[in-house]
Amino acid sequence: MNQPITDKILAFFSDYRESDYAKGEVLVQAAQDPEGVSLLLEGAIEQYDITPEGNKVTVNTFRPLSFFPMSWAINGTPNQYFYAAMSPVKLKRVEADKAVVFLHDNPDVTFDLLSRVYKGTDALLQRLVITASGIASRRLLFELLLESYRFGEMIDDTTRVITIKQHVLAARSGLARETVSREIHKLANEGLITLQGHTIQLDTQKLASKLDMTI
Repeated sequence: MNQPITDKILAFFSDYRESDYAKGEVLVQAAQDPEGVSLLLEGAIEQYDITPEGNKVTVNTFRPLSFFPMSWAINGTPNQYFYAAMSPVKLKRVEADKAVVFLHDNPDVTFDLLSRVYKGTDALLQRLVITASGIASRRLLFELLLESYRFGEMIDDTTRVITIKQHVLAARSGLARETVSREIHKLANEGLITLQGHTIQLDTQKLASKLDMTI
């Protein structure tokens, strides 16, 4: 996102109250209308669902300067998901109709939003294809790469560091936690990743080559 668009978004939300949420706190409940459109200022937000068997499935994550939920705001689509803080979060919230008018009046912001939506959609489609393969190692590789590109700390051109727990990887990949643990240690033994507690250092080029896919 370029600076003029960032400035325009921040200016639009500047008159609205800032809210703080603790890690793990649910901002929006499934099957309930959100209070409005939120602009994420700090932290990370997880969008997820709960299967009939009681398993948590992550469908999306949001980083700073994302605003959500836009399908509900623009299309009136009923909200089906939970939104929860993955870390301490700061955000601002505006009424849905005002957010829609803002997007209508600012096509540059709308184009930027559309670009980010398509990137997210491409990732979801890739996840669908990989999940259909049924191969646990590929499903985990994809989630590691996606996390590194979205939230990783860049060390050099190919090396990134992410901080993520195995149960989170399990929720995103749809794998059992035991399977994630086994596959993580396989990657470490192959020298493709380095483990330090919940921190994982990885070579994105090597992992993408192993996955034979570009994210």
